[in-house]
Amino acid sequence: MKTPPYQILPDLLPQQYDDLRDSIAENGVDIPKVVDQEGNTLDGFHRQRACDELGIFCPSEVRQFATEAEKCEFILRANCRRRMLNRKQREKLIETYLVRDPQIADNSLGSLIGVSKNTVAKVREHLVAICQIDKFEKLRGRDGKERPTKYKRIIANTPKEAETAITIIGDLPDNCEGKTLDVTTAKRRARRNQSQKEIDRENAELWDDQNIRLYHRRFQDLIIEPSSVNLILLDIPYNKIFVPQVSDLARLAARWLVDGGLLAMYSGIICFNEVVRRLDEHLKWGWMGTSAWMGKGNLVQERQVVNNWKPVVVYSKGPWRKLRRWCDTSIVNTQEKNWHDWQQPLEDVEHWVRQFSKPGDLVVDPCGGGFTTAVACYRLGRRFIGCDCDATCVNKGLQRLAEERARREKLLGELKIWIEDSEGFRNPRWTVRETWNQCSGLDAQQLEVYLRLLPESHRAMWESLGKQSA
Repeated sequence: MKTPPYQILPDLLPQQYDDLRDSIAENGVDIPKVVDQEGNTLDGFHRQRACDELGIFCPSEVRQFATEAEKCEFILRANCRRRMLNRKQREKLIETYLVRDPQIADNSLGSLIGVSKNTVAKVREHLVAICQIDKFEKLRGRDGKERPTKYKRIIANTPKEAETAITIIGDLPDNCEGKTLDVTTAKRRARRNQSQKEIDRENAELWDDQNIRLYHRRFQDLIIEPSSVNLILLDIPYNKIFVPQVSDLARLAARWLVDGGLLAMYSGIICFNEVVRRLDEHLKWGWMGTSAWMGKGNLVQERQVVNNWKPVVVYSKGPWRKLRRWCDTSIVNTQEKNWHDWQQPLEDVEHWVRQFSKPGDLVVDPCGGGFTTAVACYRLGRRFIGCDCDATCVNKGLQRLAEERARREKLLGELKIWIEDSEGFRNPRWTVRETWNQCSGLDAQQLEVYLRLLPESHRAMWESLGKQSA
């Protein structure tokens, strides 16, 4: 039997329906069914069915509704508190309703069905992901007015704070939408957002192949201008044979680094105490980070330990200078060994590059290996100098960078197409961002960098998409 167009709630269970029919047979219909001005039944499907089976008339109440949304909201108000629906039934009801009326606000629909707005938001997110409904910039509230899905809010308690709030609210980042901030927190977040925008602008100017240099030589023979390096990031061999060279490394780091510059070094654990002792000869201890990975660990034969992490020792030249807040732990899902047996995951290396340097800084890797640090610097807009004593490693590093350059050009070409093809969509910018995230695997910050590398015509097209979304 075909489901009536306005029967959006699940059918009664057989026992529940039998009880309803018996009650009508004994006492008649207590509550008339409701129909709209066009004769469509909105409420009372089971009462009508029971009356038909009993051969009696079902009383009706005719109501006029201005919109389809009003009809659907009435159906929920009339039934959700009366019906005992379980969690899965409520989620299915939310899904069915959103397909009919996707622009209703989460809190409005939640109050009608008797669930939280977060439950509605979860179902909405799923439907958007599978392209069952569009993603709307504005949703319809209980009063019928359309409002942005999330606001940025600042609470001001004095006239001076009110003036400040008006000045900075436009500088708050997108992740502040839906949050209520005090003025002090809002100022801090606005300041950080402006700083990040400056960094992104610098990123676009620093993607120059001349800023990435690889050499085939021992690090002891690397010629670098004194006090010019901001960060030395490397992964040394973990065997005892290399340990004496750590003293040379510390000595050169003290010469190369700017005052307050950092050395961050992956280290094995067996010889960890000797490595630290030698670094202490020329540099100042700062901190120890942790690099960990999920999945299969490495078996350390000497201790019969399955190891899933390694220390990252952090030293500074001179007193430790205050950094912005940083995280001392990096956890990645997989290991990467495509370019070198001792290769570190790119995601992990990018984490440390982001923590300890900013765009335009000079980063040095004296033990290049797979030259993952070079690729991270290329992506993040840092200058880079690296070397390795193995010519094969250097050649592979050059090949890897060539592939990274080709990948960049390919992504730029695809980004142009995505922007051109999105003009007809309801939310074109959101469509481009979602496509970028799924196809490139890069984050929103990298998207902003690529956007600035586009030709003038496509940058203008992107700006016009923003006006369409608004």
